[in-house]
Amino acid sequence: MKTVSRHYIRSRKAAGVLASLRVEDLTPSTEVAEGLSAVENGRMTTADLMKQVRLKYVTLRRV
Repeated sequence: MKTVSRHYIRSRKAAGVLASLRVEDLTPSTEVAEGLSAVENGRMTTADLMKQVRLKYVTLRRV
């Protein structure tokens, strides 16, 4: 049985995110694309990337 490397799994997940964006006819910003590359290379976790994206694009609304 072959073992699958963590890098391969991360790269497939990043490719899936990019494919989902293309299906929706969207293109990622340069920050998101760089973040996905960092996740793929193991320099950043997906949680860190999500936090970074939320800080940039999501505004807090207090009711």
